[in-house]
Amino acid sequence: MAALPGGQRIASAMAARNAQDAAKVYTKLGLRPIINAAGTYTHLGGSLMPPEVLEAMNDAAMHYVPIRQLSRAAGERIAELTGNPAALVTTGAAGAIFVGTCAAIARDDPDKAKRLPFTDGMKNEVVTQKLHMTGWIRQCEAAGARMVEVEHKDELKRAITGKTAMLYFLVADRHFGKHRDQPDAPGGMVSLEECVAIARRTRVPLLVDAAAELPPTENLSGYTKMGVDLVAFSGGKGLRGPQNAGLLVGRKDLVEIAETFQSPYSGIGRDLKISKETYIGMLAAVERYVKTDHKAEWESWRQQIEHMKSVLDRIPGVETGYVPGHITNHVPRLWVKWDEAALNFSREECFAALESGDPSVVPLRTPMGITLVPWMMVPGQERIVARRFKEVLEQAKKTAGQRPPRSEAELAADFLMDNPIDAWSPGGPVA
Repeated sequence: MAALPGGQRIASAMAARNAQDAAKVYTKLGLRPIINAAGTYTHLGGSLMPPEVLEAMNDAAMHYVPIRQLSRAAGERIAELTGNPAALVTTGAAGAIFVGTCAAIARDDPDKAKRLPFTDGMKNEVVTQKLHMTGWIRQCEAAGARMVEVEHKDELKRAITGKTAMLYFLVADRHFGKHRDQPDAPGGMVSLEECVAIARRTRVPLLVDAAAELPPTENLSGYTKMGVDLVAFSGGKGLRGPQNAGLLVGRKDLVEIAETFQSPYSGIGRDLKISKETYIGMLAAVERYVKTDHKAEWESWRQQIEHMKSVLDRIPGVETGYVPGHITNHVPRLWVKWDEAALNFSREECFAALESGDPSVVPLRTPMGITLVPWMMVPGQERIVARRFKEVLEQAKKTAGQRPPRSEAELAADFLMDNPIDAWSPGGPVA
């Protein structure tokens, strides 16, 4: 990577010093801040909010405003910015799924709304594919939904009855390695396009869980343009808004009903409280996102990847490569492998060494090996990550004889996970 001009070097040094000062809020609690080389995972804190988002939230904290009016005004502006019929700031993507399901079940019937989550006698079934039956469907169940599991298109069509309230589609099915070009993959898959067609034909609302599907930017409106009724996005991942925020976008009638299932309205969603600062922070994040030069952003990430690759490629026995672009979170990523038997050093041991070192680096576990993701790194941290990874592997080479010999299978055993989606998460099955 080219050297930074003098002014940028000074700014970078000042930012590093400010970051060290800011870290004291954690270190005084005995915690160590990490370098996030994994991505926008909730248990790692999601993302770092940009200055303009923080500034907007600080401004919002200086005044009172009626929350219902703020919710409606922020939603209207976000809908305009994103090209959607309607939008609602929610308590994360999970909150968006919950209030969206409530809206699909109760519709505009106040008596049904008061009864949730007790839905006997209502249209309360949510149909989804077996492939999409993850822990995230609990948000549907919390609204009172009864999940109906199907495996292929004919089953999906038959499952839609007079009791069906909604269809649920998890776009993150890319995590499972079953793509449109793999129709015979275990578990099968009905494409989103096919689900849209079925939803239209049966007049059943379709909710898409697209929590981690930004970038690409076009996804903000792409799903609703396809004909999807409701789409849930995380606010604290690619949008880099407040981590406790999300968006529900889509059909105006359903979004307006969904709004009544979160605070300050009473009822089942009273605990889903959104602060005035969060509303404004989410709006500021969307305003920033739609103006961002994403090509330049991608190029910056690519340069970070190339630096790490150039350092690691010089280590004998180490192999690196690029993660395929079709996998969820469309950002540059680099996988790293080595001959574990020759080095007598497993990927899990490497992960632990990176995490426990100074500074602590948390990469991503994937089926391809240890994967480095610059997306949420602060510029310059790619150099630290590359240096730490190199140090860990070189130390492992020096101490290889001090560890009991293990077979390749034994070395791999502690890294492999039964559920492929777990293998994409740092530390296990979390979002």
